[in-house]
Amino acid sequence: MAKPQLRETATEISPTRTLAEFIAEFSYKDIPPEVLSHIKFCFIDSLGCALFGSTLPWGKIITSFTKELGKGKGALIWGDGAEVPSTSAPLANGTFIHSFEMDDLHRVGVIHPGSEAIPAADALVRYLSNVDGKRLLTAVVAGYEVGCRVGMTGGAAQLRRGFHPSATSGTFAAGAAAAKMLRLNPMKTVHALGIAGTQAAGLMAAQHASMVKRMHPGRSAQAGVYGALLATKGFTGIEDVLEAPYGGFCSTFIDKPDLSHLTDRLGERFETLNVGFKPYPCCGSNHTSIDALKKILHEHPEVNADNVDKIRIRTTRATKLHVGWPYEPKSMTTAQMNLLFCVAILLHDREFFVDQVTNKSIRRADILATTKKIEVIADPEFEALGDEGRHGVDLEVQLRDGKSYREKVLHAKGSDKHPMTREEVLKKFRLLASRVLSRPRVEKLESTLLNLEKLDDARQIGKLLTA
Repeated sequence: MAKPQLRETATEISPTRTLAEFIAEFSYKDIPPEVLSHIKFCFIDSLGCALFGSTLPWGKIITSFTKELGKGKGALIWGDGAEVPSTSAPLANGTFIHSFEMDDLHRVGVIHPGSEAIPAADALVRYLSNVDGKRLLTAVVAGYEVGCRVGMTGGAAQLRRGFHPSATSGTFAAGAAAAKMLRLNPMKTVHALGIAGTQAAGLMAAQHASMVKRMHPGRSAQAGVYGALLATKGFTGIEDVLEAPYGGFCSTFIDKPDLSHLTDRLGERFETLNVGFKPYPCCGSNHTSIDALKKILHEHPEVNADNVDKIRIRTTRATKLHVGWPYEPKSMTTAQMNLLFCVAILLHDREFFVDQVTNKSIRRADILATTKKIEVIADPEFEALGDEGRHGVDLEVQLRDGKSYREKVLHAKGSDKHPMTREEVLKKFRLLASRVLSRPRVEKLESTLLNLEKLDDARQIGKLLTA
Protein backbone atom coordinates (compact mmCIF):
# COMPACT_ATOMS: atom_id res chain seq x y z
CA MET A 1 0.00 0.00 0.00
CA ALA A 2 1.45 3.36 -1.03
CA LYS A 3 2.12 5.78 1.81
CA PRO A 4 -0.70 8.35 1.71
CA GLN A 5 -0.30 12.04 2.42
CA LEU A 6 -2.50 14.49 4.32
CA ARG A 7 -2.69 17.34 1.85
CA GLU A 8 -5.21 19.48 3.73
CA THR A 9 -3.07 20.45 6.69
CA ALA A 10 0.46 21.55 7.46
CA THR A 11 0.20 20.28 11.00
CA GLU A 12 2.76 17.68 12.04
CA ILE A 13 1.62 14.11 11.41
CA SER A 14 0.23 12.50 14.56
CA PRO A 15 -0.93 8.94 15.37
CA THR A 16 -4.54 10.04 14.84
CA ARG A 17 -3.70 11.43 11.42
CA THR A 18 -1.58 8.45 10.49
CA LEU A 19 -4.53 6.18 11.25
CA ALA A 20 -6.81 8.48 9.26
CA GLU A 21 -4.47 8.23 6.27
CA PHE A 22 -4.45 4.46 6.59
CA ILE A 23 -8.25 4.29 6.67
CA ALA A 24 -8.72 6.64 3.73
CA GLU A 25 -6.16 4.94 1.49
CA PHE A 26 -6.78 1.33 2.49
CA SER A 27 -8.27 -0.76 -0.31
CA TYR A 28 -9.50 -4.28 -0.89
CA LYS A 29 -6.28 -5.23 -2.68
CA ASP A 30 -4.37 -4.35 0.49
CA ILE A 31 -6.07 -7.16 2.44
CA PRO A 32 -3.76 -10.21 2.64
CA PRO A 33 -5.43 -13.56 1.84
CA GLU A 34 -5.14 -14.83 5.41
CA VAL A 35 -6.77 -11.64 6.74
CA LEU A 36 -9.57 -11.92 4.19
CA SER A 37 -10.24 -15.47 5.27
CA HIS A 38 -10.23 -14.57 8.95
CA ILE A 39 -12.49 -11.52 8.65
CA LYS A 40 -15.13 -13.61 6.89
CA PHE A 41 -15.18 -15.90 9.91
CA CYS A 42 -15.47 -12.80 12.09
CA PHE A 43 -18.61 -11.93 10.14
CA ILE A 44 -19.94 -15.47 10.55
CA ASP A 45 -19.26 -15.55 14.28
CA SER A 46 -20.61 -12.05 14.92
CA LEU A 47 -23.83 -12.54 12.98
CA GLY A 48 -24.51 -15.87 14.66
CA CYS A 49 -24.15 -14.12 18.02
CA ALA A 50 -26.40 -11.31 16.82
CA LEU A 51 -29.22 -13.58 15.73
CA PHE A 52 -29.22 -15.35 19.09
CA GLY A 53 -28.96 -12.00 20.89
CA SER A 54 -32.03 -10.68 19.12
CA THR A 55 -34.14 -13.36 20.87
CA LEU A 56 -33.09 -12.41 24.41
CA PRO A 57 -35.09 -10.12 26.69
CA TRP A 58 -32.65 -7.20 26.39
CA GLY A 59 -32.44 -7.77 22.63
CA LYS A 60 -36.21 -7.45 22.35
CA ILE A 61 -36.25 -4.29 24.45
CA ILE A 62 -33.53 -2.71 22.31
CA THR A 63 -35.41 -3.70 19.14
CA SER A 64 -38.57 -2.02 20.39
CA PHE A 65 -36.69 1.05 21.58
CA THR A 66 -34.78 1.40 18.30
CA LYS A 67 -38.04 1.34 16.35
CA GLU A 68 -39.39 4.08 18.62
CA LEU A 69 -36.47 6.30 17.67
CA GLY A 70 -38.08 6.75 14.27
CA LYS A 71 -38.54 5.24 10.84
CA GLY A 72 -36.60 6.11 7.72
CA LYS A 73 -34.21 4.88 5.05
CA GLY A 74 -31.05 3.49 6.53
CA ALA A 75 -30.48 -0.03 7.82
CA LEU A 76 -32.30 -3.14 8.94
CA ILE A 77 -32.63 -4.33 12.51
CA TRP A 78 -31.29 -7.87 12.26
CA GLY A 79 -33.68 -10.67 13.07
CA ASP A 80 -36.64 -8.29 13.05
CA GLY A 81 -36.21 -6.81 9.58
CA ALA A 82 -37.57 -3.33 10.34
CA GLU A 83 -35.81 -0.51 8.49
CA VAL A 84 -34.69 2.41 10.64
CA PRO A 85 -32.25 5.31 10.14
CA SER A 86 -28.56 4.47 9.86
CA THR A 87 -27.92 6.30 13.10
CA SER A 88 -30.32 4.01 14.99
CA ALA A 89 -29.69 0.49 13.67
CA PRO A 90 -26.15 0.11 15.09
CA LEU A 91 -27.50 0.54 18.61
CA ALA A 92 -29.64 -2.57 18.20
CA ASN A 93 -27.31 -4.67 16.06
CA GLY A 94 -24.20 -3.98 18.15
CA THR A 95 -26.15 -4.83 21.28
CA PHE A 96 -27.29 -8.11 19.73
CA ILE A 97 -23.74 -9.25 18.97
CA HIS A 98 -22.57 -8.58 22.52
CA SER A 99 -25.79 -9.84 24.10
CA PHE A 100 -24.54 -13.15 25.47
CA GLU A 101 -20.79 -12.73 25.97
CA MET A 102 -19.97 -14.87 22.93
CA ASP A 103 -18.63 -12.28 20.47
CA ASP A 104 -15.10 -12.18 19.12
CA LEU A 105 -12.27 -10.83 21.24
CA HIS A 106 -8.87 -9.23 20.72
CA ARG A 107 -7.08 -10.58 23.78
CA VAL A 108 -4.48 -7.83 24.29
CA GLY A 109 -6.70 -4.92 23.27
CA VAL A 110 -9.57 -6.27 25.40
CA ILE A 111 -12.02 -5.28 22.67
CA HIS A 112 -14.84 -7.05 20.83
CA PRO A 113 -14.38 -5.46 17.39
CA GLY A 114 -17.13 -7.40 15.64
CA SER A 115 -19.83 -5.81 17.74
CA GLU A 116 -18.66 -2.32 16.79
CA ALA A 117 -17.15 -2.42 13.29
CA ILE A 118 -19.67 -4.73 11.61
CA PRO A 119 -22.87 -2.92 12.75
CA ALA A 120 -21.30 0.45 11.91
CA ALA A 121 -20.38 -0.64 8.39
CA ASP A 122 -23.69 -2.43 7.84
CA ALA A 123 -25.58 0.70 8.92
CA LEU A 124 -24.36 2.45 5.78
CA VAL A 125 -24.94 -0.33 3.24
CA ARG A 126 -28.54 0.62 2.42
CA TYR A 127 -27.80 4.31 2.99
CA LEU A 128 -25.29 4.18 0.12
CA SER A 129 -27.21 1.54 -1.92
CA ASN A 130 -24.28 0.59 -4.18
CA VAL A 131 -22.10 -1.40 -1.80
CA ASP A 132 -20.62 -4.73 -2.81
CA GLY A 133 -18.99 -7.35 -0.62
CA LYS A 134 -15.46 -6.09 -1.26
CA ARG A 135 -16.31 -2.59 -0.07
CA LEU A 136 -17.96 -3.94 3.06
CA LEU A 137 -15.03 -6.24 3.84
CA THR A 138 -12.54 -3.40 3.37
CA ALA A 139 -14.42 -1.14 5.76
CA VAL A 140 -14.70 -3.81 8.42
CA VAL A 141 -11.00 -4.74 8.24
CA ALA A 142 -10.14 -1.04 8.62
CA GLY A 143 -12.40 -0.92 11.67
CA TYR A 144 -10.84 -4.02 13.22
CA GLU A 145 -7.30 -2.75 12.65
CA VAL A 146 -7.90 0.67 14.14
CA GLY A 147 -10.07 -0.50 17.05
CA CYS A 148 -7.68 -3.26 18.08
CA ARG A 149 -4.67 -0.96 17.92
CA VAL A 150 -6.37 1.67 20.05
CA GLY A 151 -7.25 -1.09 22.52
CA MET A 152 -3.64 -2.26 22.60
CA THR A 153 -2.47 1.10 23.94
CA GLY A 154 -3.86 0.02 27.29
CA GLY A 155 -7.03 -2.08 27.21
CA ALA A 156 -6.17 -4.03 30.36
CA ALA A 157 -5.26 -0.77 32.11
CA GLN A 158 -8.68 0.64 31.23
CA LEU A 159 -10.30 -2.47 32.65
CA ARG A 160 -8.40 -2.14 35.92
CA ARG A 161 -9.63 1.45 36.21
CA GLY A 162 -13.22 0.33 35.75
CA PHE A 163 -13.85 1.20 32.09
CA HIS A 164 -15.23 -1.23 29.51
CA PRO A 165 -12.80 -1.10 26.55
CA SER A 166 -15.41 -2.14 23.98
CA ALA A 167 -17.40 0.90 25.03
CA THR A 168 -14.37 3.18 24.84
CA SER A 169 -11.79 1.88 22.35
CA GLY A 170 -14.69 0.42 20.36
CA THR A 171 -15.77 3.85 19.18
CA PHE A 172 -12.65 3.97 17.01
CA ALA A 173 -13.37 0.57 15.44
CA ALA A 174 -16.81 1.84 14.51
CA GLY A 175 -15.62 5.28 13.42
CA ALA A 176 -12.96 3.80 11.15
CA ALA A 177 -15.39 1.33 9.55
CA ALA A 178 -18.02 4.01 8.96
CA ALA A 179 -15.49 6.50 7.58
CA LYS A 180 -14.21 3.88 5.15
CA MET A 181 -17.73 2.98 4.04
CA LEU A 182 -18.34 6.65 3.23
CA ARG A 183 -14.92 6.93 1.53
CA LEU A 184 -14.00 10.00 3.51
CA ASN A 185 -10.74 11.74 2.69
CA PRO A 186 -7.96 11.76 5.32
CA MET A 187 -8.95 15.06 6.92
CA LYS A 188 -12.63 14.19 7.21
CA THR A 189 -11.58 10.81 8.60
CA VAL A 190 -9.60 12.63 11.30
CA HIS A 191 -12.79 14.42 12.25
CA ALA A 192 -14.86 11.23 12.11
CA LEU A 193 -12.46 9.63 14.62
CA GLY A 194 -12.42 12.81 16.72
CA ILE A 195 -16.22 12.85 16.93
CA ALA A 196 -16.52 9.12 17.59
CA GLY A 197 -13.78 9.02 20.21
CA THR A 198 -15.19 11.82 22.34
CA GLN A 199 -18.36 9.75 22.78
CA ALA A 200 -16.41 6.93 24.47
CA ALA A 201 -18.14 5.77 27.66
CA GLY A 202 -18.79 2.56 29.55
CA LEU A 203 -18.40 1.52 33.18
CA MET A 204 -17.52 -2.01 34.23
CA ALA A 205 -19.88 -1.85 37.22
CA ALA A 206 -22.44 -2.72 34.55
CA GLN A 207 -21.25 -6.32 34.78
CA HIS A 208 -22.74 -6.88 38.22
CA ALA A 209 -26.51 -6.62 37.78
CA SER A 210 -27.75 -4.89 34.65
CA MET A 211 -28.67 -5.23 31.02
CA VAL A 212 -26.72 -2.13 30.07
CA LYS A 213 -23.36 -3.86 29.56
CA ARG A 214 -24.91 -5.61 26.55
CA MET A 215 -25.57 -2.16 25.05
CA HIS A 216 -22.04 -0.76 25.37
CA PRO A 217 -20.80 -1.95 21.95
CA GLY A 218 -24.09 -0.86 20.38
CA ARG A 219 -23.45 2.66 21.59
CA SER A 220 -19.87 2.44 20.28
CA ALA A 221 -21.16 1.37 16.87
CA GLN A 222 -23.66 4.22 16.93
CA ALA A 223 -20.96 6.71 17.94
CA GLY A 224 -18.86 5.68 14.96
CA VAL A 225 -21.71 6.22 12.53
CA TYR A 226 -22.50 9.59 14.12
CA GLY A 227 -18.87 10.57 13.72
CA ALA A 228 -18.59 9.63 10.05
CA LEU A 229 -21.92 11.11 8.99
CA LEU A 230 -21.30 14.37 10.85
CA ALA A 231 -17.84 14.62 9.31
CA THR A 232 -19.36 14.43 5.82
CA LYS A 233 -21.31 17.58 6.67
CA GLY A 234 -18.24 19.51 7.78
CA PHE A 235 -18.75 19.02 11.51
CA THR A 236 -15.36 18.89 13.20
CA GLY A 237 -13.99 16.67 15.93
CA ILE A 238 -10.85 16.53 18.09
CA GLU A 239 -8.01 16.44 15.57
CA ASP A 240 -5.53 14.86 17.98
CA VAL A 241 -8.13 12.77 19.77
CA LEU A 242 -5.80 9.86 20.54
CA GLU A 243 -2.57 11.61 21.53
CA ALA A 244 -3.72 14.94 23.04
CA PRO A 245 -1.77 15.32 26.34
CA TYR A 246 -4.78 16.71 28.18
CA GLY A 247 -8.24 15.32 27.50
CA GLY A 248 -7.10 13.02 24.71
CA PHE A 249 -8.39 9.47 24.63
CA CYS A 250 -5.17 7.76 25.72
CA SER A 251 -4.12 10.31 28.35
CA THR A 252 -7.61 10.20 29.89
CA PHE A 253 -8.30 6.48 30.00
CA ILE A 254 -4.80 5.04 30.46
CA ASP A 255 -2.06 5.91 32.96
CA LYS A 256 0.87 4.90 30.76
CA PRO A 257 -0.39 4.43 27.21
CA ASP A 258 1.93 2.88 24.66
CA LEU A 259 1.15 4.94 21.57
CA SER A 260 3.54 2.89 19.43
CA HIS A 261 0.82 0.25 19.07
CA LEU A 262 -1.26 2.70 17.04
CA THR A 263 1.05 2.83 14.06
CA ASP A 264 3.66 0.09 14.40
CA ARG A 265 3.87 -1.66 11.02
CA LEU A 266 0.42 -0.35 10.19
CA GLY A 267 -0.79 -2.01 7.01
CA GLU A 268 1.88 -4.70 7.29
CA ARG A 269 1.08 -6.45 10.60
CA PHE A 270 -2.66 -7.10 10.82
CA GLU A 271 -4.14 -7.25 14.31
CA THR A 272 -7.31 -8.71 12.76
CA LEU A 273 -5.49 -12.05 12.76
CA ASN A 274 -5.19 -11.85 16.55
CA VAL A 275 -8.94 -11.64 17.05
CA GLY A 276 -10.20 -14.90 18.53
CA PHE A 277 -13.59 -16.54 18.94
CA LYS A 278 -15.30 -17.59 22.16
CA PRO A 279 -16.57 -21.16 22.61
CA TYR A 280 -18.25 -20.33 25.93
CA PRO A 281 -20.97 -17.73 26.69
CA CYS A 282 -19.11 -15.81 29.37
CA CYS A 283 -16.44 -13.21 29.98
CA GLY A 284 -13.17 -14.02 28.23
CA SER A 285 -11.34 -13.84 31.54
CA ASN A 286 -13.22 -16.99 32.62
CA HIS A 287 -12.28 -19.13 29.63
CA THR A 288 -8.88 -20.34 30.81
CA SER A 289 -10.42 -21.66 34.02
CA ILE A 290 -13.14 -23.42 32.03
CA ASP A 291 -10.49 -24.98 29.80
CA ALA A 292 -8.49 -26.13 32.84
CA LEU A 293 -11.49 -27.69 34.59
CA LYS A 294 -12.72 -29.32 31.37
CA LYS A 295 -9.38 -31.04 30.97
CA ILE A 296 -9.44 -32.27 34.57
CA LEU A 297 -13.00 -33.58 34.18
CA HIS A 298 -12.07 -35.34 30.93
CA GLU A 299 -8.94 -36.97 32.35
CA HIS A 300 -10.48 -37.77 35.75
CA PRO A 301 -14.17 -38.63 35.21
CA GLU A 302 -14.54 -39.56 38.87
CA VAL A 303 -14.36 -35.84 39.77
CA ASN A 304 -17.84 -34.45 40.40
CA ALA A 305 -19.63 -31.78 42.38
CA ASP A 306 -20.34 -34.15 45.27
CA ASN A 307 -16.74 -35.17 45.97
CA VAL A 308 -15.04 -31.79 45.43
CA ASP A 309 -13.96 -30.12 48.64
CA LYS A 310 -12.22 -27.02 47.27
CA ILE A 311 -11.25 -25.35 43.99
CA ARG A 312 -8.43 -22.81 44.03
CA ILE A 313 -7.79 -20.60 41.02
CA ARG A 314 -4.53 -18.67 40.93
CA THR A 315 -4.52 -15.88 38.36
CA THR A 316 -3.76 -12.19 37.83
CA ARG A 317 -4.98 -9.37 40.02
CA ALA A 318 -6.84 -7.95 36.98
CA THR A 319 -8.73 -11.19 36.50
CA LYS A 320 -9.54 -11.45 40.21
CA LEU A 321 -10.93 -7.90 40.17
CA HIS A 322 -12.75 -8.39 36.89
CA VAL A 323 -14.42 -11.76 37.46
CA GLY A 324 -13.28 -13.25 40.78
CA TRP A 325 -15.71 -11.58 43.16
CA PRO A 326 -18.20 -13.48 45.40
CA TYR A 327 -21.13 -14.69 43.33
CA GLU A 328 -24.68 -13.49 43.90
CA PRO A 329 -27.45 -14.45 41.42
CA LYS A 330 -28.51 -10.92 40.50
CA SER A 331 -28.83 -11.34 36.73
CA MET A 332 -27.63 -13.41 33.78
CA THR A 333 -25.02 -10.72 33.11
CA THR A 334 -23.72 -11.21 36.64
CA ALA A 335 -23.47 -14.96 36.13
CA GLN A 336 -21.69 -14.74 32.79
CA MET A 337 -19.16 -12.27 34.14
CA ASN A 338 -18.49 -14.25 37.33
CA LEU A 339 -15.70 -16.84 37.40
CA LEU A 340 -17.14 -18.76 40.35
CA PHE A 341 -20.51 -19.33 38.68
CA CYS A 342 -18.96 -20.47 35.39
CA VAL A 343 -16.65 -22.97 37.09
CA ALA A 344 -19.42 -24.22 39.38
CA ILE A 345 -21.94 -24.89 36.62
CA LEU A 346 -19.33 -26.63 34.48
CA LEU A 347 -18.52 -28.89 37.41
CA HIS A 348 -22.21 -29.82 37.77
CA ASP A 349 -23.31 -29.99 34.13
CA ARG A 350 -19.97 -30.91 32.51
CA GLU A 351 -21.04 -28.59 29.69
CA PHE A 352 -20.97 -24.84 29.25
CA PHE A 353 -22.97 -23.29 26.42
CA VAL A 354 -26.07 -21.11 26.15
CA ASP A 355 -28.39 -23.58 27.87
CA GLN A 356 -26.24 -23.43 31.00
CA VAL A 357 -27.08 -19.75 31.51
CA THR A 358 -30.78 -19.21 32.19
CA ASN A 359 -32.85 -17.37 34.75
CA LYS A 360 -33.33 -20.70 36.49
CA SER A 361 -29.77 -22.02 36.32
CA ILE A 362 -28.14 -18.89 37.74
CA ARG A 363 -30.16 -19.36 40.96
CA ARG A 364 -29.73 -23.11 41.44
CA ALA A 365 -29.05 -23.96 45.08
CA ASP A 366 -26.43 -26.58 44.17
CA ILE A 367 -24.54 -24.05 42.04
CA LEU A 368 -24.66 -21.41 44.76
CA ALA A 369 -23.31 -23.92 47.29
CA THR A 370 -20.44 -24.89 44.99
CA THR A 371 -19.40 -21.27 44.39
CA LYS A 372 -18.64 -21.07 48.13
CA LYS A 373 -15.98 -23.76 47.61
CA ILE A 374 -14.10 -21.73 44.99
CA GLU A 375 -11.27 -19.38 45.89
CA VAL A 376 -9.64 -16.94 43.47
CA ILE A 377 -6.09 -15.89 44.38
CA ALA A 378 -3.98 -13.14 42.80
CA ASP A 379 -0.66 -14.78 41.89
CA PRO A 380 2.56 -12.79 41.26
CA GLU A 381 3.68 -15.49 38.78
CA PHE A 382 1.02 -14.43 36.31
CA GLU A 383 1.41 -10.73 37.12
CA ALA A 384 5.03 -10.97 36.01
CA LEU A 385 3.92 -11.98 32.50
CA GLY A 386 2.22 -8.63 31.88
CA ASP A 387 -0.72 -8.42 29.50
CA GLU A 388 0.36 -11.66 27.81
CA GLY A 389 -0.49 -13.53 31.00
CA ARG A 390 -3.61 -11.58 31.92
CA HIS A 391 -5.90 -14.61 31.54
CA GLY A 392 -3.43 -17.19 32.86
CA VAL A 393 -4.66 -19.55 35.58
CA ASP A 394 -3.43 -22.40 37.72
CA LEU A 395 -6.58 -24.29 38.76
CA GLU A 396 -6.50 -26.91 41.51
CA VAL A 397 -9.36 -29.26 42.34
CA GLN A 398 -9.10 -30.79 45.81
CA LEU A 399 -11.32 -33.80 46.56
CA ARG A 400 -12.79 -34.81 49.92
CA ASP A 401 -10.58 -37.92 50.00
CA GLY A 402 -7.43 -35.80 49.86
CA LYS A 403 -6.63 -36.25 46.16
CA SER A 404 -6.03 -33.15 44.11
CA TYR A 405 -5.61 -32.33 40.43
CA ARG A 406 -4.06 -29.22 38.90
CA GLU A 407 -4.08 -27.73 35.46
CA LYS A 408 -2.30 -24.62 34.25
CA VAL A 409 -3.64 -22.71 31.23
CA LEU A 410 -2.07 -19.50 29.93
CA HIS A 411 -4.17 -18.91 26.81
CA ALA A 412 -7.81 -19.88 26.31
CA LYS A 413 -9.29 -22.07 23.63
CA GLY A 414 -10.49 -19.74 20.88
CA SER A 415 -7.81 -17.11 21.45
CA ASP A 416 -5.15 -16.20 18.92
CA LYS A 417 -2.73 -18.48 20.81
CA HIS A 418 -5.10 -21.47 20.79
CA PRO A 419 -7.63 -20.88 17.98
CA MET A 420 -10.88 -22.68 17.36
CA THR A 421 -10.95 -24.61 14.11
CA ARG A 422 -13.03 -23.28 11.25
CA GLU A 423 -15.46 -26.15 11.69
CA GLU A 424 -15.83 -25.29 15.37
CA VAL A 425 -16.67 -21.68 14.47
CA LEU A 426 -19.18 -22.83 11.88
CA LYS A 427 -20.78 -25.25 14.34
CA LYS A 428 -21.21 -22.45 16.86
CA PHE A 429 -22.71 -20.21 14.16
CA ARG A 430 -25.20 -22.87 13.09
CA LEU A 431 -26.29 -23.57 16.67
CA LEU A 432 -26.91 -19.88 17.35
CA ALA A 433 -28.39 -18.86 14.01
CA SER A 434 -30.81 -21.80 13.97
CA ARG A 435 -32.54 -20.30 17.01
CA VAL A 436 -33.93 -17.68 14.61
CA LEU A 437 -33.58 -18.84 11.01
CA SER A 438 -34.64 -21.95 9.15
CA ARG A 439 -31.95 -24.45 8.21
CA PRO A 440 -32.00 -23.47 4.50
CA ARG A 441 -31.67 -19.79 5.48
CA VAL A 442 -28.78 -20.57 7.84
CA GLU A 443 -27.02 -22.46 5.05
CA LYS A 444 -27.60 -19.62 2.59
CA LEU A 445 -26.29 -17.01 5.03
CA GLU A 446 -23.23 -19.12 5.79
CA SER A 447 -22.46 -19.60 2.10
CA THR A 448 -22.93 -15.89 1.39
CA LEU A 449 -20.55 -14.86 4.17
CA LEU A 450 -17.92 -17.41 3.18
CA ASN A 451 -17.98 -15.87 -0.31
CA LEU A 452 -18.55 -12.29 0.73
CA GLU A 453 -16.01 -10.85 -1.68
CA LYS A 454 -18.14 -12.18 -4.57
CA LEU A 455 -21.35 -10.49 -3.39
CA ASP A 456 -22.56 -7.78 -5.78
CA ASP A 457 -25.10 -6.22 -3.41
CA ALA A 458 -24.33 -6.25 0.32
CA ARG A 459 -27.97 -5.44 1.09
CA GLN A 460 -28.61 -9.15 0.68
CA ILE A 461 -26.96 -9.81 4.07
CA GLY A 462 -29.58 -7.81 5.94
CA LYS A 463 -32.34 -9.64 4.11
CA LEU A 464 -30.83 -13.01 4.99
CA LEU A 465 -30.71 -11.98 8.66
CA THR A 466 -34.49 -11.50 8.75
CA ALA A 467 -36.51 -14.43 10.01
